[in-house]
Amino acid sequence: MPTLKRTQMYIQEDMLIKLKKKADAEKTTIAGIVRNAVSEFLGKEKAKDWAKDPLWSMVGASSSKEKDLSVNHDKYLYGKGK
Repeated sequence: MPTLKRTQMYIQEDMLIKLKKKADAEKTTIAGIVRNAVSEFLGKEKAKDWAKDPLWSMVGASSSKEKDLSVNHDKYLYGKGK
């Protein structure tokens, strides 16, 4: 599986609105649509649909009153500091 790299791009507002609607309708992400379009443009295989990955369903599956979990996760999981 190829490594994904974060990038930033500018896109016209009307195109972004259409992309958001398409992503919602297809139950995927804008990033997935863009990856697939670029892969097709470059003549490569279709990019993986990450929304269909079983692990993706875990996103948002839990909640906590703690607001610093990403920073202090070791403290909460193992009782250790950073």
